[in-house]
Amino acid sequence: MNLPSRFPALPFLRRRQPNLEEIETLIDHFPSASLLIDVQENRILLANAKATELTAFTRAEITKLELNTLFPELDAQDFSPVKKQNTRILTTKCITRNGNEFEVIIALNYLDSPGTWLFATLEPVVIHQLQQTERQRHSQRLAEFYSLAQACQANDLDQALQVALESGQKLIGPCHLSVYLNEANSPNLVRRFSFGDRVDLPHQLSPSDINALRTPALWTPGKRSATNLHRAGRAARLTYVASAPLGEAHAIIGLLVAVGTITGAAPDLISILKVLAANITTIISHFTLSSHLLADQEGQSRRIAIGETIKENIQENIILLNDELKIIDLNPSAEWTLGYASREVHGEPVEDVLIGAENLIPALQSAQRGVSTHNLGTVRFHRRNGETFLAHVQILPVQVHSDQLIDDADKLDASSIVILIRDLSEHEQFRVRNQQLEQRALLGEVTAIFAHEVRNQINNISTGLQLLAMNMSEENPNQELISRLGGDLNRITHLMNSALAFSRPVENTMVPVDMSVLIHRLLERWRPRLARENIQQHVQVSTDYPVVMGDARTLEQVFTNLISNAVEAMRENGGALTIHIRTVKDVADRDQVELSVSDNGPGIPEEHRERIFDPFFSTSRNGTGLGLAIAKRIVTAHRGTIDVASVPGGTVFQVIFPAAIKNND
Repeated sequence: MNLPSRFPALPFLRRRQPNLEEIETLIDHFPSASLLIDVQENRILLANAKATELTAFTRAEITKLELNTLFPELDAQDFSPVKKQNTRILTTKCITRNGNEFEVIIALNYLDSPGTWLFATLEPVVIHQLQQTERQRHSQRLAEFYSLAQACQANDLDQALQVALESGQKLIGPCHLSVYLNEANSPNLVRRFSFGDRVDLPHQLSPSDINALRTPALWTPGKRSATNLHRAGRAARLTYVASAPLGEAHAIIGLLVAVGTITGAAPDLISILKVLAANITTIISHFTLSSHLLADQEGQSRRIAIGETIKENIQENIILLNDELKIIDLNPSAEWTLGYASREVHGEPVEDVLIGAENLIPALQSAQRGVSTHNLGTVRFHRRNGETFLAHVQILPVQVHSDQLIDDADKLDASSIVILIRDLSEHEQFRVRNQQLEQRALLGEVTAIFAHEVRNQINNISTGLQLLAMNMSEENPNQELISRLGGDLNRITHLMNSALAFSRPVENTMVPVDMSVLIHRLLERWRPRLARENIQQHVQVSTDYPVVMGDARTLEQVFTNLISNAVEAMRENGGALTIHIRTVKDVADRDQVELSVSDNGPGIPEEHRERIFDPFFSTSRNGTGLGLAIAKRIVTAHRGTIDVASVPGGTVFQVIFPAAIKNND
């Protein structure tokens, strides 16, 4: 109730007879119903327009009334001037012109010291209660909006949306709220979060529904059901279904849905829903961004940790310079090689530490302009104790875009420079060679033990197969299966023998081999596997190709490995396996047989191609890394060559053998 706590005494009211016209003009500006009362005469002197509207009396009629007529429950004590300097608030009954009664709140203020003139403002109790309720509702809304704004401070997205939906329900009133969000690799929206009583709403919304709900919408019973969401609301006998999109108009990330189960839609429902949707969009964006930033931070920390681990443990000597070519750091390997501690040379010019290479400074100046030097050549440096050593040097600028040249990708500044030094001294070469010999010796021991154990198991299986064959008649159809299994055991035994080639040489039995016959026989065994993997086989054989002098079993091992690698590369999507046999001429004009095995798999990454023939190097999780190494050794033993060419979308292994020399007989 907007009633004055105290009304100031007016100078012109100090007169016994006031200027009523002046006062009437004044009280007409009051927003509440107002009366000027003569306490001694117990009557109303003036009433403003609000008072006449409230009581239904005209101004002329109301000024002729006694106070008891308008307020029958008031008596003289209620107008006592004892506390004339304070506002008195009374609740009493008011009688209108047509005899209706209603409760009013009266605020009384004395306007003069003797207490003759009394200014009264009136407000119906009902209106006062409505205003009080509205003020409480307004305060509650402010509190819920504040709670909604604090949702981003929750620990995770689920908790934040729980707070937001709870605040939304208090703002809207009794309802059920659901949040639909995008699903990965799907055009649909999926209901992910709900709050309120359980309501049977669709689990997913199709693209057509999403398109129809791109703007805030309100469905009520009797309206056309344009979407599955509205049809579900009609089936569940809901009082309304309201929705607002999440995200931008051109990039919707979800949908906020409010449905009424008891009461109808409030007049400001859509406005509140739009505000709630905007806050939920902010919450989702906040936690998505936080998640990405956290992942980036973790990735950055991991990369820093990996970089530090590599720097500390790599055998390469690493020297880090700033853009002024002064040393920032040395890794432990560089400290050991040069004889300086990193703290001793920090901030020193690099030419005072790396002494002996005349072409070092020009290369470093090029690095300042963003130009790398991957091979400075074999240079000679001096250690701290005066000894010299040969080294291979790489100079790599760490490049960042300049703020002034951000639009020109070709113009780069080097914020720091990395120098990589590989010690090529005799001691280092011997150390590497010893490591290789130790690895080769270990490989020989492991291979021998492995082959011995496998041979024992193969012998047991072979003995069992022989017993089975002896106990069956020759007409038994399983005899053929046992025979094939025996042949496979023989091939496994030979594979073990080939693996032993890493530890001791194996003598091959060289005979003329028709490579076309060998390949066709091999593919016949692979046919079921190729069919299962949806791989088509193609063999192209040139006419008049010569035979090859070789060991058929070891040659079969080579191409078994190549076919196996091709099938593995095409295992997921299928493809085509192509083997081409043709005659080629070498430099001495001698015939050679070239066999190419190609597939249309994903290809071999460039960084792996130079190492695929190395022992124990494998890109397959279950691979041993010996297959191609054994194949290369077998091909070399046959005086042939094996090479690989690969691009994204295909790999070709090319194997070349010298043709058998024809007899002149």
